[in-house]
Amino acid sequence: MARQSKQYPTRISGARALVLAVLAVLTTACTSSGNVQSGTSKTPVVVATYSILGDLVADLVGDAAKVIVVIPNGQDQHEFEPSAKVVEQINNADFIVSNGLDLEEHLTDVLAEAATRGVGVFMAAEHVTLRKANAELTDAKDGAELTDAKDGNDPHLWLDPITLAEMIPDLSNELGKALGLDLSDSAAQLSLRLATIDVKIKEIMSTLPRCALVTGHDSLGYFAARYGCQIVGAVIPSLSSSAETSAGELADLKTAATQANVRAVFTEMGTPRAVVDQIAKEVGVKSVELRTHMLPAGGHYGDVMIQLATSIAGALK
Repeated sequence: MARQSKQYPTRISGARALVLAVLAVLTTACTSSGNVQSGTSKTPVVVATYSILGDLVADLVGDAAKVIVVIPNGQDQHEFEPSAKVVEQINNADFIVSNGLDLEEHLTDVLAEAATRGVGVFMAAEHVTLRKANAELTDAKDGAELTDAKDGNDPHLWLDPITLAEMIPDLSNELGKALGLDLSDSAAQLSLRLATIDVKIKEIMSTLPRCALVTGHDSLGYFAARYGCQIVGAVIPSLSSSAETSAGELADLKTAATQANVRAVFTEMGTPRAVVDQIAKEVGVKSVELRTHMLPAGGHYGDVMIQLATSIAGALK
């Protein structure tokens, strides 16, 4: 019995040592860098500044990453101001996709700070052919230096799916590298969808003998250039809806709209509806609201563009 008593504690001590060793390994694996909680198995997070970009990014990454859109769908990108939570989300992201050109006016400094912290920031405007308000084209690809929207470059590049498609190869490449993913197949599929959207819009717009647009602000330059429309003027004659208009500018717009024999005055997010209604009344046409900056409920980018073309064509017939 005495011999067994001596052996029994010895066996238990060996088992405990083994258990403790296993627990130590597991604890280290779960708390160190590159591990279950904070490493390669953690779902990466991609921040998109607004809903349309978020929709495209989600198409590219699928379930391989979590996509967070920081500007609520339906809120004016020009006027959105970030909360402390939004700043934290941006700083903690694995990758950020933004428009650039001061579209997200109050996020500029936050995005710059995130970049200094080592977060990859993809600005769509740096990877497409930009359109100026005066209809000149500026090639911003291949490392060309950009000026911002205040200098005339139009940030509303998503309102032409072909322009938007220009950025897909670069976006999928940079995003894939940041997340350790091969996004070539999803990029090819997304590019095909954008081309299909373009074909559908052309079919819709081809039903119009003439397309003359008075818009809420200078937002439809890309759309007009792609689909053969004339921009007569804007209620807010600026690339930003946060700008202001004057009585003299409104009087000039009324004259231009009358001379161009427009069929409607369009309003959109950020444009004072009462002002648009008054201009339309004085010109003798209807006012029509366009959804140019947001996704429809449960919808996608293609729905935005098809609805936009359908609304314009329906109002101008």
